[in-house]
Amino acid sequence: MDIDLLNEFIILSKCLNYSKAADQLFISQSVLSRHIQGLENQLGVLLFTRDKHSVTLTPIGEVFARDADKIIEQYQRAMKHVQMSKDGVLGELEIVSSQTLSTYFMYNFMIEFTKKYPHIKINVSINDNGTQTAMDVKSRRKDIGIILDWPEIHSAQLRRQTFFKDQLYMITAPEHPLAQRTSVTVEDLSGIPMIYFNQKENLCAAAFFEELFARNHAQYNACIEAANLESMFFKILSENGVSIISAHIFKFLPPNINVVKIDGPDTAIDVDLIWSPDSDNNCLPIFLKEFSAFAARYRSRLKDAGSGQK
Repeated sequence: MDIDLLNEFIILSKCLNYSKAADQLFISQSVLSRHIQGLENQLGVLLFTRDKHSVTLTPIGEVFARDADKIIEQYQRAMKHVQMSKDGVLGELEIVSSQTLSTYFMYNFMIEFTKKYPHIKINVSINDNGTQTAMDVKSRRKDIGIILDWPEIHSAQLRRQTFFKDQLYMITAPEHPLAQRTSVTVEDLSGIPMIYFNQKENLCAAAFFEELFARNHAQYNACIEAANLESMFFKILSENGVSIISAHIFKFLPPNINVVKIDGPDTAIDVDLIWSPDSDNNCLPIFLKEFSAFAARYRSRLKDAGSGQK
């Protein structure tokens, strides 16, 4: 059934006047009358009772008017949603991130984003394996990944945008000889036994630190394995150990661990957004635009905070 014909019926059912309804529809009375008669013929019922002085809905016409009004509303809503989808302001985004990066960046951004774009649903899944995250985005199982920029997972099949440089820090127990330093260099850490995450699960991190130490003519002595952050913190405190973390881990630190900045070149890790250039998700450009603006504000706040500490 023609949606325009339904709309003409609804207008007439509300006006109950052919002249007024025709004016609203920008058609002639004769055309409107012909259309309504055609609709009645199609349905095999009378929708209106007409005489020289009035037009009224029949009981069947009243039932049809209620249902037709709902159909028009649903049609208009559907057309609006199609346009919103084309414009990228209606849909879903699948995002994958590590637990720590998600906690550090995503929650505040998502509050802002969902207020501005309430019809875009964001689903965030957690994967601490950056290599798997890159594969999920490359295969388009996920729309966006948030990862540390390990060289091993670079791919020409992915686009990436660095939005933050994550400074490296040494963490240790208060009793350690380096604990009271205001900063250290990579050379200062040469040969010191390091607590590290399982290398099979964190090959990219292990390779990064080995290359960083090698560039600084230092030895990366990773010899105490930890299964997770909690295990790392326990070993630091119980064994007076040392490890290296980046700034986004700070909010997970227990209060009795000392944090010392590592100075020198290349002592920060890029944090990137990655996505597939072949993505057909219309919400993606809006997300990238809004996240870029959010990241710029975040970097500005960090810069202002750093200036205030000087």
